[in-house]
Amino acid sequence: MPENATRPLTARQRELFTALLTDFLAEGFESFTIDDATKRYHCSKSTIYALGKTRDAIIRRVLVSFFKEITRRTDPEANRMTSAARALEDYFTAMTSALAPASTAFMRDLATEPVAQEVYALNTSGATQTIRTLLERGVAAGEFRAESVAFTSLVIQRTMADIQQGAYTEALAPAAAYHALGQLVLHGILER
Repeated sequence: MPENATRPLTARQRELFTALLTDFLAEGFESFTIDDATKRYHCSKSTIYALGKTRDAIIRRVLVSFFKEITRRTDPEANRMTSAARALEDYFTAMTSALAPASTAFMRDLATEPVAQEVYALNTSGATQTIRTLLERGVAAGEFRAESVAFTSLVIQRTMADIQQGAYTEALAPAAAYHALGQLVLHGILER
C-alpha cells in the first residue's frame, strides 16, 4: 500500500477525493490526468498527489474506496438473523442501489482501464464468495435447491464480470442488470 494512502486526509483532500469519486461515477476516468485535475479542482499537484503517487494510484484509491463502501452496504452479516433467501435478496438490492450512480462511462472505464480491472476483479471475487456462502447456507437450511453451489457461484461470477464488461448494456443498465441477476438467481423464470 502506498505510504500516503495510510495518512489521514486533510479536509481539502477529503473534499477533492469526494469530488473525484462523484465525477468518476458520472463521467468515467479514462481521461483523468493530474494536470487537468489541478485546473478542474483548483488545487495544487501536492494536494492531488497526497491521494496517490501516480494517476493509477489515485484511480485505484478512489475505486477501492467506492467498492469498500459497496461491500459495507451489501454485508450480509447485518442479515444474520434472516433467512438466506432474504439475505441474498437484500444483497442484490443493496448492490443495485450502490451501483445506481455509476454511469455507462464509469462502467466502460472499469472494463478497459487495467488498474480498474484489477480492483473490480478483486471485488467480484469477494462478492462471489459472499454469494456462495449465502447459497450454501440456504441449501443447508433447505431454502434453496441447487445441483451445484459451486457451479451456480461461477455462473454468478461470470455474469458479474460480463456486467462490468458491458455485455448487457443494450438490454439493461449495470445497476438494473445486477437486480435482474438477483431476481434470476432467487426466482428463476417461473411465474410466482
